[in-house]
Amino acid sequence: MESVTGEHVTPQPVACVKVWNENQPTTSMLVSSACERLKSTTVRLIDAMQNDMPSLSGSSVLARVPFLPPSLVPKLMQLLETKEEADIVSLPDLLMGVLGGACTWHDRLEHLSLSHLDSRLERTAEMFEHAIDRVKVLRELLSGLSSSFQDSQKAELLRAQLQSIVAQLSSATFPGVSLRVIDGERSQSLIKSPPPELHRMIKSGDGRNEDSDNRSITTDMSDNTAGDEVKELNDRLEQASMPPEARRVCERELRRLKKMPSQSMERGVLINYLDTMLDLPWNRRSAQIPPTEHGALVPTTQAVIDPSLSLVQQAEKVLEADHYGLEKVKKRILEYLAVLQLKSEQAEEHAKAQEKAQSQDKDHEDTGAQADKLSAPPNVSYQGPILLLVGPPGTGKTSIARSLAAALKRPFVRVSLSGVRDEAEIRGHRRTYVGALPGSIASSLRKARACDCVMLLDELDKLSSGMGVHGDPTAAMLEVLDPEQNHAFKDHYLNVPIDLSHVLFIATANSLDTIPEPLLDRVDVVQIAGYTYDEKVTIGQKHLLPKQIHAQGLEDAQVAFDEGVLLKIAMSYTREAGVRTMERRIGDIVRRKAVEYAKLRHTSPQSYQPRVSVEDVEHFLGPPTYEPEITDSVGVSGVATGMAYQGSGMGSILHIECAFLPAGTAALKLTGSLGDVIRESAELAFAWVKSHAFALGITADRDASFPQNDVHLHMPSGATPKDGPSAGVAFVCALVSMYLRVPLDTHLAMTGEITLRGYVTPVGGIKEKVIGAHRAGVRKVVLPQRNQRDFEADIPAPVRTDMDVVYVRTIQDALHAVFGTSLEAQISTLYGGIEGRRRLQELEWQSRL
Repeated sequence: MESVTGEHVTPQPVACVKVWNENQPTTSMLVSSACERLKSTTVRLIDAMQNDMPSLSGSSVLARVPFLPPSLVPKLMQLLETKEEADIVSLPDLLMGVLGGACTWHDRLEHLSLSHLDSRLERTAEMFEHAIDRVKVLRELLSGLSSSFQDSQKAELLRAQLQSIVAQLSSATFPGVSLRVIDGERSQSLIKSPPPELHRMIKSGDGRNEDSDNRSITTDMSDNTAGDEVKELNDRLEQASMPPEARRVCERELRRLKKMPSQSMERGVLINYLDTMLDLPWNRRSAQIPPTEHGALVPTTQAVIDPSLSLVQQAEKVLEADHYGLEKVKKRILEYLAVLQLKSEQAEEHAKAQEKAQSQDKDHEDTGAQADKLSAPPNVSYQGPILLLVGPPGTGKTSIARSLAAALKRPFVRVSLSGVRDEAEIRGHRRTYVGALPGSIASSLRKARACDCVMLLDELDKLSSGMGVHGDPTAAMLEVLDPEQNHAFKDHYLNVPIDLSHVLFIATANSLDTIPEPLLDRVDVVQIAGYTYDEKVTIGQKHLLPKQIHAQGLEDAQVAFDEGVLLKIAMSYTREAGVRTMERRIGDIVRRKAVEYAKLRHTSPQSYQPRVSVEDVEHFLGPPTYEPEITDSVGVSGVATGMAYQGSGMGSILHIECAFLPAGTAALKLTGSLGDVIRESAELAFAWVKSHAFALGITADRDASFPQNDVHLHMPSGATPKDGPSAGVAFVCALVSMYLRVPLDTHLAMTGEITLRGYVTPVGGIKEKVIGAHRAGVRKVVLPQRNQRDFEADIPAPVRTDMDVVYVRTIQDALHAVFGTSLEAQISTLYGGIEGRRRLQELEWQSRL
């Protein structure tokens, strides 16, 4: 203790001292007055803090408002009544410790810095006065808000609370200035920073701003962003041409949007829905697309379109310029366009007649009857068939759809169906799901921006089928591809009917095996076969080579292929029905020439040679990847040439080899990676040969036993699986050739399924098989009689004129066509005279049967 001029100084806790004069037994009147004021203020603060709180969910919200538990009220009141004057020095500290939550952090810090008792009492009373006003304001604001909030609305509650504070303070302190709270990160219309006094007036109890998550109070004279969005959607809805049902739905959702809080989570979902609905081309045609957007939506073509030509003539010119061959597809497309043009002209004539009838004298009594007669126009919306282009990869299915869109001057969109396993990808997701989106059909229509676009449904056969947890996407396509139903297609996301009857659908597939029958029943199938070598050479010369030259940055005169280069590329470096691999090989050669030109263009440009010869192909591409399939030069007994169809759309020849084995049980051994069907076909052929052994001259007597030698039948290329029934005729001819030791013509090939009674039935893949055989050097083919129409309709004219074809109905007809007079000569030689003639007559009689 220290003595200072008659006064004693006693250290006090919390950085303050109690000062008195030893001659004065009580405190001064100043301290007594401040103490009474503090007690009175404390009583009012206690009363304000113990009032009932509004019912709010979430402790984080309650912590924003100072609250005094009811259990502490009696103790504090007792403390104020029983506190002696000698202990008044500790009263401010006790009250600040209990009621300090109603004060700001700066006030509590200032309280600790005061050292004199009178100033501590006075300042504490002032702090409690301000705290009383603050508590009342916060309680009134919270009482005016909703009485019940979910957890997801806590943030909205705090924003509304702060906005209400700003509104009241601005009207009282800054009249004429409109204040609102916006995100600090997203603020783009700040006028100026508010005065410092305004920041201080909204300080929270923990010393931070009321909005502790990076928000600020700014002045904003611009319109509300949410209001601008609603106004924009409303303007677009008024200008949109929509069906009545879709318009009613949009108006209803727009009214909901206007009533919805700006920070609601559902607000963004609703805006996206309305934006999608307004973007759809409900009644917008291709002719209404602005010229600035037309070029980005409509594909280009190599042909120069003459406006004076008709629609069919323009389409024919475009298809011929962009594609070589594909005559069947072009014919079918032109048929569709011809009907479409006639229906349009019919509609125009009817519209003119109706306008003329309405312009007549309206007072005439027959005018009403005439108007009724013409008021029902014909169905001008032509719902043509949906084309399904089926063929191997690289044959131009997708590009011909682009050319059709270019000829019609319509937007083109492609919908890839490969690997789609969920029905929602076609029909869309319901809006009840988070992240819901419209289906691929509605999204593509929105992208096309025209209701009469050309929509390509690519890889329809790769669409997953079967009822699973995600539904059946093939079932969803039934409504899309049905001309009688797609005028009211309903997407789950939009939940309103969409008219797809004006859309020109074209589907593509590589095979029909995986497409369900109900889906096939709704489309018009057009088969596209592989290209011949001559067609590949022509396509490469007209389309592929110029395309690759320009793609590599060269000019047409800087690369020139000699005659035979493209044929060598097609035969030795590709094995496909289309021309994709051929295009890549052409690109490889052009890039090598580009490297040569880039090296010599500045040093010695005259030494650059643009010519590419046949001998240069191996230098650029390396050794040949495939050996050309050619027939044998010399015929051997027991070897026949069949025709095969590969899954990629390619056809080829297939040799069948037979050989005798040492004496056994006349068993048949099969090798060559054969499937069950082709094995049964070989066993059937062997059984037929054994049953007709006497007529064929294999046995000497009708009752003689068949030779007991085992037979080994082999088909080369054992690594390639083989299956199918079409090799029956070739099996019979190979076995007969082996038994009679008569070689077959190496330039002759055959195909056809056989029965046990000796009939030859039709098979598939005639075009691919015949073209593949012609490519291998075959010049004569034996085909089933019922495949004659396929040969005449599908085989290209150059191949058809270069080959001889024999149509057979029975196995005997096939044997005569294959062996000719050699079979008769062999039988006559083995069994001369009357016996030989009798056997030939028996074979001919069986053939007639």
